[in-house]
Amino acid sequence: MHQKDIERFAFLFLCGKRDRAILTGKEKMTFSDLNRLIYLLDYLGLDAYSLEIWSEYGGQFKDQLEQLKEIYDETAGIVSWDPAEEDERQEQWIREFLRQVPDRNSRKLLEKLLG
Repeated sequence: MHQKDIERFAFLFLCGKRDRAILTGKEKMTFSDLNRLIYLLDYLGLDAYSLEIWSEYGGQFKDQLEQLKEIYDETAGIVSWDPAEEDERQEQWIREFLRQVPDRNSRKLLEKLLG
């Protein structure tokens, strides 16, 4: 078994129903789903699975990524960006992920590990 397979198994065991449905192809991946899932996988240190998800889904959002880059390039000097807003959103993703861990014992252990 490869590292990405172990990471996939672990993440699918821990994630909620909707994320499992997205990652198993039962529901459509959105750009915001991709952003959130990649962040969570990286946060959990599941780099091999993160790369697999990026490779599988990243291409379908190429246009959106290019548009975001263009908007950033055009507005970087005139629009202030508060990194605290991004931090808050990412912390919310983590809280939601932990709340959705199906097994109570696994949830408590993961909460302890993530501190």
